[in-house]
Amino acid sequence: MQNVNEKENIRSKKDLVKMIVGIALCVILGFILVCNLTIIIKGSVNPDTPPSVFGITPLVVLSGSMSGEDDGHIEIGDLVFVTKAEYSELSIGDVVTYRDGKSFTTHRIIGVDDEGYFTTKGDANNTADKRPLLEENLIGRVVGRIPKVGDFALFLQTPLGMVTFVGLPLLAFVLYDVIRRQLAAKKTGDKTAELEAELARLRALAGEAQVPAEETTSNDAAE
Repeated sequence: MQNVNEKENIRSKKDLVKMIVGIALCVILGFILVCNLTIIIKGSVNPDTPPSVFGITPLVVLSGSMSGEDDGHIEIGDLVFVTKAEYSELSIGDVVTYRDGKSFTTHRIIGVDDEGYFTTKGDANNTADKRPLLEENLIGRVVGRIPKVGDFALFLQTPLGMVTFVGLPLLAFVLYDVIRRQLAAKKTGDKTAELEAELARLRALAGEAQVPAEETTSNDAAE
């Protein structure tokens, strides 16, 4: 009996771990799905402004103007995260993203010009940018990056990417959970049926044992 109970406890712990992992997976995939949909919708509504999620704007680096070995260097294909910043809060050395015509540029602040505007430059460029950084063009300050996942991030925003890496895993987990619950319910039902059958057998044995005793008592009384 003790071995049976230990096996049941181990099985219950494994089921609990699986459930926790599954819930965590659903939360992560659900979060990615919400972020992607938010980025797609915001980007469609206002294409002139890079979409943000929870105050963070993810951008994929398409040029090598910030490549190199210096701290804060950014390579082609990196995914950078930009947060909103006030112009007055910026300082020399900050890596910022700003609107440059119809595109967005991410460069480092290297100084201040005679009029008090910040001067920017790509780490890999030989010269500073021709135009100063204006407050109205500032998108924000770069606060982090993930190397070489930019292409994957862009693919995730496509219908095929969302279906492949978000929709299918979510669907697979839901199907797994449904099947797991059905099997657990069937197993519980089988155990209940076994217990009921055993109880019925014991009742039948008890009834058979009572009949001879009653007959013997009746015969003794008649004599």
